[in-house]
Amino acid sequence: MPEVLDKDTIKAISAEARQEILKMLAKRPYTASEIAKATGKHVTTVTEHLNVLEKSSLVRKKDSTNKWVYYELTSRGEHFFKPQFYSWVIVFSLSVVFVFVGMLRLFRFESETRNAMDMAANEPSPAFGEAVAQTTSLPVPIDYIAYALIALGAIGMIYLAYRKYRMPATYR
Repeated sequence: MPEVLDKDTIKAISAEARQEILKMLAKRPYTASEIAKATGKHVTTVTEHLNVLEKSSLVRKKDSTNKWVYYELTSRGEHFFKPQFYSWVIVFSLSVVFVFVGMLRLFRFESETRNAMDMAANEPSPAFGEAVAQTTSLPVPIDYIAYALIALGAIGMIYLAYRKYRMPATYR
C-alpha cells in the first residue's frame, strides 16, 4: 500500500538531520541524547527534530520501564523508509522462470541436435565409386544461453537463501 505524503510528512523528511535520525532509528531505538552524541548536534535540536517526526507519525516514543525515553520508527516510518515491495517474490519468480526457460532451451536444443544427427545417419550411402566423406563425430554444440539462464536462476535462489539466513532481520 503506497504511503500518502501529506504536508507534515514532507516537512519531516525535507531536513537532512531528520533523514539521518530516521536512518538511525531504522536500525534500533535510540534516546535523544544518544542521537545527539552520534550526530554531533545539541540534544535540544535533536528533540525538536524528533517532535517534528512525531507529528508526522514517522516516530513514536517507546514505552520503557526505566527513566530514559527511547524513540523508534512507527509502522508508517518503517514502510516509508524500509519499503517492502516483496523483492524476494520478484527474485524468486525470476529465478524459477530463468531455470525453467533454461531447461526448456537445453532439452529442445538437445533434441534438435539428436534429430539432426539421426537424419545425417539415415542419409543414403553414396553410390559405388563416389568419394565418401570421412565421417567423424562432430563436437556437439553447446547452448550457452540455456546454461546462463540456469545459472542466473541458481544465483537468485542462492541470494534468497543468503538473505533469509545470513543477513540481519533489519535488512530483510
